[in-house]
Amino acid sequence: MARAPRPRKPRSKERGFLLHCDEFLGSLPVSLRGAFISSNAIQPGQDYSIGPTLPAEMPKAPFRPKVAGKIAFFFGPVAGALVTVINLRRTGYPLKAKRVLLWTLVGAAVLAAILVVIPDVFGRLVGLGAEFAFYKIYPDLQEKEFDGWQSANPDIQPLNGWKSLGWGFAGLVIFLAIFFVVAFPLFLLFPSLG
Repeated sequence: MARAPRPRKPRSKERGFLLHCDEFLGSLPVSLRGAFISSNAIQPGQDYSIGPTLPAEMPKAPFRPKVAGKIAFFFGPVAGALVTVINLRRTGYPLKAKRVLLWTLVGAAVLAAILVVIPDVFGRLVGLGAEFAFYKIYPDLQEKEFDGWQSANPDIQPLNGWKSLGWGFAGLVIFLAIFFVVAFPLFLLFPSLG
C-alpha cells in the first residue's frame, strides 16, 4: 500500500535540523521508531544527561542569587551579569545565561551613552538609580532556577559570595571598556560634550 507524500513544512534556521529529524522518524515504520530518541524529549534551554550525574562530573555550586545583585551594585551591570551567567550555567540554563549576557552588554552600552550625554548632576542620579535597579534585577533573573537547583541538590552548599570578587573586577574592567568605546565616538561627533 503506497502512502501519499506528506506536505513539507516550512523550516526556520533554528528548528530546521529538529524538524528534519522528526520527519525522518515519521517516515520510519512503527516498529523501528522506538529505536530512536525523539528530539522533543529535550527541553529547550536545559542541558540533559542520560543517567545520574556522578560526583566527579558535578560542576561547582552556584552563588546565591543575592550575590549577583551585590556585585552589580558595587562593580556595575556587567559584573552582576557575569555572576548571573555563571549561576545560570551551573544550574543548567545556558541559553538564558547567553541572553542575559547579550542584553546586559546592550544595556551597558545604552547606559554609557546616556551617562555621557546628560549633565553630570543628572548623571550621578541616573547612575545611582541604575545601580539600585541592577541590585534588584539580577537576583530576580535567577531566583527560580536557583531554587530548582537547591531542591535537587539539598546536600550541596552554594559558593561563598566572596569568591565572586574576581568576576566583579573583571566586569568592572569590561564596563569601563564599553564606556570608552561608546564615549570616544560621541566626544568626536559632539565636542561640546567633553
